[in-house]
Amino acid sequence: MGRQQRPHRGSSRHRRSLGVEPLTGSLAQVRLLLARNLREGLRNPVLAYALPVVIPLTMLILVAKTLSVVTELPGFPTTNYAEWMTPAVIMLTAMTGVGYAATSLVIDIQSGFLDRLRLLNAKPSSLLASRLLFDVVRVLPAGLTLFVVGILLGTDVNEGVVGVVLLFALLTLWAAAYGGLYFVVALATRNAQAPLALAPLFLPLQFLSTQFVPESLLPRWVQTASAWNPFTYMVDAARAVVTGPLTLDPVAKAVAVGVGFLVVTQIAARWSFARAVDAA
Repeated sequence: MGRQQRPHRGSSRHRRSLGVEPLTGSLAQVRLLLARNLREGLRNPVLAYALPVVIPLTMLILVAKTLSVVTELPGFPTTNYAEWMTPAVIMLTAMTGVGYAATSLVIDIQSGFLDRLRLLNAKPSSLLASRLLFDVVRVLPAGLTLFVVGILLGTDVNEGVVGVVLLFALLTLWAAAYGGLYFVVALATRNAQAPLALAPLFLPLQFLSTQFVPESLLPRWVQTASAWNPFTYMVDAARAVVTGPLTLDPVAKAVAVGVGFLVVTQIAARWSFARAVDAA
């Protein structure tokens, strides 16, 4: 009697011998992993869903009241400071809300979850894509909360439903683009705590932008820095689509900046992820 050949570890026969079925289709894999991430977030709702709104909401309420006299400056375009701040603060949630998924991704790799996915014939890139989507999804409730609070504080949505749809499209784009920075740092260092060092980065980015006052009221050197700051373009476009006037120029610039930022960060993240997978 010939010796029976044993299936190789990780092969289809090996998986069937263990009673597990392979995951088929990249979209199906991303959908299943995203659902897992959402369930994981529900087990820790404060950190996953409440934290992104804390800083922007505090800033919107306090700044809108304490700096309301700023609207009396010559050249200030609105009489209600909350109306000026609301679109900008909604874009801010993309920077204060992301990062959670990058840390979780490193933990997935270190805990052996990636090896389990390989056993199910899942693509490692599906894990990266699902984590990125989860980071985008978790900032949307924060953006919606700020939008409602902004209306209660007197923000006029002059551009209607079209403007609101464009606003949340910009928020989604900026969250995906800015979140890529966290994935690059987390995967390059393979340290789950390393992305925390990026958390304060939103402070200089917001002060070196048009978030608080129009460009004409900024010091000259801040105007120069603001022109190179990608957050400036997202803020200007957010105001254009909410309070108006809705014109092509600010929206087109914001989309170009956001897509460019997204491409660069995702190329770097995927390269770092491939290295981390090879080393796992």
